[in-house]
Amino acid sequence: MKQFEWTPALSTGVAFIDVQHKELIRAINDLGKDLEQGQGASSIKKTVSFLKYYAEWHFGHEEDCAAKHQCPIAETNKQAHAKFLAMVDKLANDLRTTDNPEAVAKEAHDLLSDWFENHIMKIDKQIGECVSSAPAT
Repeated sequence: MKQFEWTPALSTGVAFIDVQHKELIRAINDLGKDLEQGQGASSIKKTVSFLKYYAEWHFGHEEDCAAKHQCPIAETNKQAHAKFLAMVDKLANDLRTTDNPEAVAKEAHDLLSDWFENHIMKIDKQIGECVSSAPAT
């Protein structure tokens, strides 16, 4: 399973966003390790629960920051967050109705890896650039 390691290249330059992203990396990596050890089925409930909490906690902070700094990417970011929440709801529903939680865990890991690479590395980096270029308040 793909594992992520925090490097300076991943930094948005916004400390609280970076701290929260590190928590997501930890969750992705933990799920990946559990899948490699055949423990994905027992790990996925914890992961989905974390994702619900993370989305509420992180997205609110990030969206407020983007709005405060009038970042051009703010609306795109908000729409992407709504899609993420729908993905988490689907995973939770799949978990309730499946007889193969290991497959749901694998799907979750793949989706989270894609999210990390395509959302955080593209949209969130733009928020960081916007915040760093904004005049001091």
